Amino acid sequence: MPVIGVTGSFGSGKSTVAAMFGRQGALVFDADQVIHDLLKVPGPVLKAVVKVFGPQVLSGREIDRVRLAKIVFDSPKKLQVLMAILHPAAKRQALKFIRLNRGAELLVLDVPLLLESGWDTLVDAVVVVKAAQKQQLERILKRSGTSRAQSLKRIRLQMPLRKKIKLADYVVDNSGSQSDTNIQVKRIIRELQNS
Repeated sequence: MPVIGVTGSFGSGKSTVAAMFGRQGALVFDADQVIHDLLKVPGPVLKAVVKVFGPQVLSGREIDRVRLAKIVFDSPKKLQVLMAILHPAAKRQALKFIRLNRGAELLVLDVPLLLESGWDTLVDAVVVVKAAQKQQLERILKRSGTSRAQSLKRIRLQMPLRKKIKLADYVVDNSGSQSDTNIQVKRIIRELQNS
């Protein structure tokens, strides 16, 4: 049962690629969704975030992710503090996911900061999804409503894509059609099955 980590830069299409693995039969762990859930549910993670960033990050009983993003993406230090709260809790969920699904043919961890957070130690292979920066920006602007400057700032807060590519076992070029990307995903699955 290989475990692969799918990562990329903001807007590169890593979740699209992870979903393609899922359509080929892989079980997918979505770290973004887990973190989203942790910020919704009353518990130690939500309490810690409010304690550090103040009650202004709340909207009702949930964390307002837009407000929180404005705070942390303006300060790399604050972003690191937030990651120190979120990542251990999400990592525990990932380990549980791996343990509970040992019999599966392929497990995929869809993790934006896989390499930055050291989660690559949980996987057998790292898949980095790349796209041209212009495409990344178009995708981010289309889905998030952030400005071009804010989007560029978020991209630059992550490990540079070229560095991630050097650390990858596989690279998926997501700058073409979905069909082209899907062909690359199927090729990776074949190679994993034959290794």
